[in-house]
Amino acid sequence: MDSIFSTGKKVLIKMHFGEPGNPYALMPKDSEYIVDYFKKINIEVTLFDTPVAYNSPRKTVAGYQKVAEDRGYNQLANILISDDYQEIKMKDLTVQVAKPLIESEMVLVVSHVKGHYCAGFGGAIKNLAMGGVTPKSKSDQHSLGAPKWIADCQGCALCASQCPAKTIKMENGKAKINLDGCWGCSICELNCPHHCLAPQVAYFDDLLGQSAAAVINNFPSKTFYINIVKNISKFCDCESDPGGVIAPDVGVVYGTSAVEVDRETLALINQKTGEDPFLFANHKDPNLQIDFTEKYVA
Repeated sequence: MDSIFSTGKKVLIKMHFGEPGNPYALMPKDSEYIVDYFKKINIEVTLFDTPVAYNSPRKTVAGYQKVAEDRGYNQLANILISDDYQEIKMKDLTVQVAKPLIESEMVLVVSHVKGHYCAGFGGAIKNLAMGGVTPKSKSDQHSLGAPKWIADCQGCALCASQCPAKTIKMENGKAKINLDGCWGCSICELNCPHHCLAPQVAYFDDLLGQSAAAVINNFPSKTFYINIVKNISKFCDCESDPGGVIAPDVGVVYGTSAVEVDRETLALINQKTGEDPFLFANHKDPNLQIDFTEKYVA
Protein backbone atom coordinates (compact mmCIF):
# COMPACT_ATOMS: atom_id res chain seq x y z
CA MET A 1 0.00 0.00 0.00
CA ASP A 2 2.93 2.32 0.64
CA SER A 3 3.81 2.07 -3.06
CA ILE A 4 0.25 2.81 -4.19
CA PHE A 5 -1.02 5.63 -1.99
CA SER A 6 0.48 9.10 -1.65
CA THR A 7 0.58 11.26 1.45
CA GLY A 8 -1.71 14.26 1.80
CA LYS A 9 -4.46 13.12 -0.57
CA LYS A 10 -7.96 11.64 -0.26
CA VAL A 11 -8.92 7.99 -0.53
CA LEU A 12 -12.36 6.51 -1.15
CA ILE A 13 -12.83 3.10 0.47
CA LYS A 14 -15.45 1.07 -1.39
CA MET A 15 -17.10 -1.32 1.01
CA HIS A 16 -20.40 -2.94 1.99
CA PHE A 17 -21.89 -1.81 5.30
CA GLY A 18 -24.16 -4.86 5.63
CA GLU A 19 -27.89 -5.44 5.84
CA PRO A 20 -29.38 -4.78 9.30
CA GLY A 21 -29.40 -8.01 11.28
CA ASN A 22 -26.63 -9.70 9.29
CA PRO A 23 -24.23 -11.25 11.83
CA TYR A 24 -21.32 -11.88 9.45
CA ALA A 25 -20.98 -8.63 7.47
CA LEU A 26 -17.91 -6.56 8.29
CA MET A 27 -18.06 -4.28 11.31
CA PRO A 28 -15.99 -1.12 11.94
CA LYS A 29 -13.45 -3.10 13.97
CA ASP A 30 -12.66 -5.18 10.86
CA SER A 31 -11.56 -2.06 8.95
CA GLU A 32 -10.22 0.06 11.80
CA TYR A 33 -6.58 -0.86 11.14
CA ILE A 34 -6.96 0.15 7.48
CA VAL A 35 -8.40 3.57 8.34
CA ASP A 36 -5.69 4.09 10.97
CA TYR A 37 -3.05 3.36 8.33
CA PHE A 38 -4.33 6.20 6.15
CA LYS A 39 -4.69 8.62 9.04
CA LYS A 40 -1.08 8.04 10.06
CA ILE A 41 0.12 9.11 6.61
CA ASN A 42 -2.22 12.11 6.45
CA ILE A 43 -4.72 10.72 3.94
CA GLU A 44 -8.37 11.72 4.33
CA VAL A 45 -10.69 8.70 4.35
CA THR A 46 -14.26 8.43 3.07
CA LEU A 47 -16.20 5.16 3.29
CA PHE A 48 -18.42 4.64 0.25
CA ASP A 49 -21.28 2.53 -1.10
CA THR A 50 -24.36 2.82 -3.31
CA PRO A 51 -28.08 2.22 -2.57
CA VAL A 52 -29.60 -1.16 -3.40
CA ALA A 53 -32.35 -2.02 -5.88
CA TYR A 54 -34.51 -4.24 -3.67
CA ASN A 55 -36.77 -3.45 -0.72
CA SER A 56 -34.42 -2.63 2.16
CA PRO A 57 -33.53 0.23 4.52
CA ARG A 58 -30.50 0.59 2.21
CA LYS A 59 -32.68 1.37 -0.83
CA THR A 60 -32.38 5.16 -0.39
CA VAL A 61 -29.36 7.36 0.23
CA ALA A 62 -30.77 8.57 3.55
CA GLY A 63 -31.83 5.10 4.63
CA TYR A 64 -28.46 3.56 3.84
CA GLN A 65 -26.65 6.42 5.57
CA LYS A 66 -28.60 5.62 8.73
CA VAL A 67 -27.79 1.89 8.45
CA ALA A 68 -24.06 2.67 8.22
CA GLU A 69 -24.27 5.04 11.18
CA ASP A 70 -26.28 2.54 13.23
CA ARG A 71 -23.49 0.00 12.65
CA GLY A 72 -20.98 2.55 13.97
CA TYR A 73 -19.10 3.39 10.79
CA ASN A 74 -19.48 7.14 11.36
CA GLN A 75 -17.15 6.70 14.35
CA LEU A 76 -14.52 5.36 11.97
CA ALA A 77 -14.54 7.88 9.10
CA ASN A 78 -16.77 10.01 6.88
CA ILE A 79 -19.53 8.07 5.10
CA LEU A 80 -20.71 8.76 1.55
CA ILE A 81 -23.73 7.01 0.04
CA SER A 82 -24.36 8.19 -3.50
CA ASP A 83 -26.53 7.34 -6.51
CA ASP A 84 -24.77 9.83 -8.80
CA TYR A 85 -23.35 8.13 -11.89
CA GLN A 86 -21.60 8.25 -15.24
CA GLU A 87 -22.72 5.92 -18.04
CA ILE A 88 -20.18 3.50 -19.51
CA LYS A 89 -21.15 1.43 -22.59
CA MET A 90 -20.16 -2.23 -22.42
CA LYS A 91 -20.90 -5.13 -24.80
CA ASP A 92 -24.38 -6.03 -23.59
CA LEU A 93 -25.42 -3.18 -21.31
CA THR A 94 -24.77 0.44 -20.46
CA VAL A 95 -23.46 0.57 -16.91
CA GLN A 96 -24.21 3.51 -14.64
CA VAL A 97 -20.94 3.62 -12.70
CA ALA A 98 -20.88 5.49 -9.39
CA LYS A 99 -19.35 8.87 -10.17
CA PRO A 100 -17.50 9.20 -6.82
CA LEU A 101 -15.45 6.10 -7.73
CA ILE A 102 -14.49 7.58 -11.11
CA GLU A 103 -13.68 11.02 -9.73
CA SER A 104 -11.74 9.87 -6.66
CA GLU A 105 -8.00 10.51 -6.39
CA MET A 106 -7.40 7.07 -4.90
CA VAL A 107 -9.57 4.00 -4.26
CA LEU A 108 -9.26 1.10 -1.86
CA VAL A 109 -11.72 -1.76 -2.41
CA VAL A 110 -12.38 -3.64 0.84
CA SER A 111 -14.53 -6.74 0.34
CA HIS A 112 -15.93 -9.30 2.74
CA VAL A 113 -15.81 -12.69 1.03
CA LYS A 114 -19.03 -14.73 1.29
CA GLY A 115 -21.42 -16.82 -0.75
CA HIS A 116 -24.12 -15.42 -3.01
CA TYR A 117 -27.42 -16.78 -4.39
CA CYS A 118 -26.74 -15.71 -7.98
CA ALA A 119 -22.98 -15.25 -8.32
CA GLY A 120 -21.86 -18.26 -6.28
CA PHE A 121 -19.58 -16.08 -4.21
CA GLY A 122 -18.88 -12.41 -3.62
CA GLY A 123 -15.46 -10.81 -3.42
CA ALA A 124 -13.86 -7.76 -5.00
CA ILE A 125 -15.52 -8.28 -8.39
CA LYS A 126 -19.05 -8.47 -7.04
CA ASN A 127 -18.34 -5.60 -4.64
CA LEU A 128 -17.76 -3.43 -7.72
CA ALA A 129 -20.14 -5.00 -10.24
CA MET A 130 -23.14 -4.59 -7.93
CA GLY A 131 -21.89 -2.15 -5.31
CA GLY A 132 -20.14 0.27 -7.67
CA VAL A 133 -23.18 1.01 -9.84
CA THR A 134 -26.69 2.44 -9.57
CA PRO A 135 -29.79 0.42 -8.61
CA LYS A 136 -30.82 0.42 -12.29
CA SER A 137 -27.57 -1.22 -13.34
CA LYS A 138 -27.85 -3.73 -10.51
CA SER A 139 -31.33 -4.66 -11.78
CA ASP A 140 -30.20 -4.79 -15.42
CA GLN A 141 -27.61 -7.46 -14.61
CA HIS A 142 -30.37 -9.65 -13.21
CA SER A 143 -33.08 -9.02 -15.79
CA LEU A 144 -30.82 -9.41 -18.84
CA GLY A 145 -29.65 -12.77 -17.51
CA ALA A 146 -33.16 -14.20 -17.12
CA PRO A 147 -33.88 -17.44 -19.02
CA LYS A 148 -35.74 -18.16 -22.24
CA TRP A 149 -36.62 -21.52 -23.77
CA ILE A 150 -34.64 -22.57 -26.84
CA ALA A 151 -35.77 -26.21 -26.79
CA ASP A 152 -38.58 -28.26 -25.27
CA CYS A 153 -38.21 -29.05 -21.58
CA GLN A 154 -37.21 -32.69 -21.02
CA GLY A 155 -38.71 -32.82 -17.53
CA CYS A 156 -35.60 -33.64 -15.50
CA ALA A 157 -36.64 -31.07 -12.82
CA LEU A 158 -33.03 -30.08 -12.06
CA CYS A 159 -33.77 -26.39 -12.67
CA ALA A 160 -36.73 -26.49 -10.29
CA SER A 161 -34.61 -28.05 -7.55
CA GLN A 162 -31.75 -25.55 -7.95
CA CYS A 163 -33.63 -22.27 -8.55
CA PRO A 164 -32.74 -19.96 -5.61
CA ALA A 165 -35.82 -17.80 -6.22
CA LYS A 166 -38.13 -20.86 -6.20
CA THR A 167 -39.88 -19.54 -9.31
CA ILE A 168 -39.58 -22.73 -11.38
CA LYS A 169 -42.33 -25.29 -10.83
CA MET A 170 -42.99 -28.65 -12.48
CA GLU A 171 -46.40 -28.91 -14.18
CA ASN A 172 -47.42 -32.01 -16.14
CA GLY A 173 -43.80 -33.11 -16.27
CA LYS A 174 -42.50 -29.81 -17.67
CA ALA A 175 -40.74 -26.88 -16.00
CA LYS A 176 -42.71 -23.64 -15.84
CA ILE A 177 -40.74 -20.44 -15.14
CA ASN A 178 -42.32 -17.40 -13.51
CA LEU A 179 -40.16 -14.62 -14.93
CA ASP A 180 -41.87 -12.04 -12.72
CA GLY A 181 -40.13 -13.53 -9.70
CA CYS A 182 -36.95 -14.63 -11.50
CA TRP A 183 -33.63 -13.32 -10.14
CA GLY A 184 -31.82 -13.78 -13.47
CA CYS A 185 -29.03 -15.82 -11.87
CA SER A 186 -28.56 -18.05 -14.97
CA ILE A 187 -28.21 -21.16 -12.79
CA CYS A 188 -30.95 -22.95 -14.73
CA GLU A 189 -29.39 -21.98 -18.06
CA LEU A 190 -25.89 -23.08 -17.11
CA ASN A 191 -26.88 -26.35 -15.44
CA CYS A 192 -29.66 -27.65 -17.70
CA PRO A 193 -28.28 -31.03 -18.89
CA HIS A 194 -30.41 -30.87 -22.05
CA HIS A 195 -29.42 -27.29 -23.00
CA CYS A 196 -33.04 -26.16 -23.17
CA LEU A 197 -32.45 -22.68 -21.77
CA ALA A 198 -30.47 -19.60 -22.74
CA PRO A 199 -30.22 -16.08 -21.27
CA GLN A 200 -32.34 -13.23 -22.58
CA VAL A 201 -29.15 -11.34 -23.44
CA ALA A 202 -26.12 -12.83 -21.63
CA TYR A 203 -25.36 -15.04 -18.65
CA PHE A 204 -25.59 -13.27 -15.29
CA ASP A 205 -21.87 -13.93 -14.70
CA ASP A 206 -21.01 -12.32 -18.05
CA LEU A 207 -23.08 -9.24 -17.19
CA LEU A 208 -21.49 -9.14 -13.74
CA GLY A 209 -18.06 -9.19 -15.38
CA GLN A 210 -18.99 -6.41 -17.79
CA SER A 211 -20.31 -4.27 -14.94
CA ALA A 212 -17.21 -4.86 -12.82
CA ALA A 213 -14.96 -4.02 -15.75
CA ALA A 214 -16.88 -0.79 -16.41
CA VAL A 215 -15.95 0.28 -12.89
CA ILE A 216 -12.37 -1.05 -12.89
CA ASN A 217 -11.51 0.42 -16.29
CA ASN A 218 -12.41 3.88 -15.02
CA PHE A 219 -10.60 3.70 -11.68
CA PRO A 220 -7.73 6.06 -10.84
CA SER A 221 -4.25 4.58 -11.21
CA LYS A 222 -3.89 4.47 -7.43
CA THR A 223 -6.23 1.59 -6.63
CA PHE A 224 -5.73 -1.38 -4.31
CA TYR A 225 -7.84 -4.38 -3.25
CA ILE A 226 -8.24 -6.13 0.10
CA ASN A 227 -10.40 -9.24 0.53
CA ILE A 228 -11.22 -10.06 4.16
CA VAL A 229 -11.81 -13.81 4.18
CA LYS A 230 -13.55 -14.55 7.47
CA ASN A 231 -17.08 -15.49 8.54
CA ILE A 232 -17.68 -16.95 5.07
CA SER A 233 -21.46 -17.26 5.04
CA LYS A 234 -23.57 -19.20 2.55
CA PHE A 235 -25.34 -16.10 1.30
CA CYS A 236 -24.58 -12.41 0.84
CA ASP A 237 -24.14 -9.53 3.28
CA CYS A 238 -27.30 -8.15 1.65
CA GLU A 239 -29.29 -10.78 3.57
CA SER A 240 -30.45 -10.27 7.14
CA ASP A 241 -30.22 -14.07 7.44
CA PRO A 242 -27.20 -15.14 5.35
CA GLY A 243 -27.29 -18.80 6.32
CA GLY A 244 -24.47 -20.45 8.23
CA VAL A 245 -20.71 -20.30 7.80
CA ILE A 246 -19.64 -22.71 5.01
CA ALA A 247 -15.84 -22.46 5.14
CA PRO A 248 -13.11 -21.73 7.71
CA ASP A 249 -11.47 -18.32 7.96
CA VAL A 250 -8.49 -17.82 5.65
CA GLY A 251 -7.24 -14.32 6.51
CA VAL A 252 -6.60 -11.42 4.15
CA VAL A 253 -5.82 -11.47 0.44
CA TYR A 254 -4.63 -8.26 -1.20
CA GLY A 255 -3.16 -6.88 -4.42
CA THR A 256 -3.55 -4.51 -7.35
CA SER A 257 -5.94 -6.64 -9.46
CA ALA A 258 -9.52 -7.53 -8.53
CA VAL A 259 -9.33 -10.56 -10.82
CA GLU A 260 -6.17 -11.95 -9.26
CA VAL A 261 -7.23 -11.18 -5.68
CA ASP A 262 -10.53 -13.02 -6.17
CA ARG A 263 -8.85 -15.91 -7.97
CA GLU A 264 -6.32 -16.35 -5.18
CA THR A 265 -9.07 -16.05 -2.57
CA LEU A 266 -10.97 -18.96 -4.13
CA ALA A 267 -7.81 -21.03 -4.42
CA LEU A 268 -6.98 -20.55 -0.73
CA ILE A 269 -10.53 -21.38 0.38
CA ASN A 270 -10.63 -24.51 -1.78
CA GLN A 271 -7.18 -25.54 -0.52
CA LYS A 272 -8.34 -25.23 3.07
CA THR A 273 -11.68 -27.01 2.56
CA GLY A 274 -10.64 -29.55 -0.07
CA GLU A 275 -13.66 -28.63 -2.19
CA ASP A 276 -15.47 -25.66 -3.71
CA PRO A 277 -17.96 -24.74 -0.96
CA PHE A 278 -19.66 -22.09 -3.10
CA LEU A 279 -20.41 -24.48 -5.98
CA PHE A 280 -21.78 -27.01 -3.49
CA ALA A 281 -23.89 -24.44 -1.60
CA ASN A 282 -25.18 -22.30 -4.47
CA HIS A 283 -24.97 -24.46 -7.64
CA LYS A 284 -22.81 -21.87 -9.38
CA ASP A 285 -19.14 -22.07 -10.40
CA PRO A 286 -17.65 -18.93 -8.78
CA ASN A 287 -14.82 -18.89 -11.32
CA LEU A 288 -17.23 -17.83 -14.08
CA GLN A 289 -17.45 -14.24 -12.89
CA ILE A 290 -13.66 -14.04 -12.60
CA ASP A 291 -13.10 -15.38 -16.12
CA PHE A 292 -15.66 -13.01 -17.64
CA THR A 293 -14.28 -9.99 -15.77
CA GLU A 294 -10.75 -10.80 -16.93
CA LYS A 295 -12.06 -10.80 -20.49
CA TYR A 296 -13.38 -7.22 -20.22
CA VAL A 297 -10.81 -5.52 -17.99
CA ALA A 298 -8.64 -3.22 -20.09
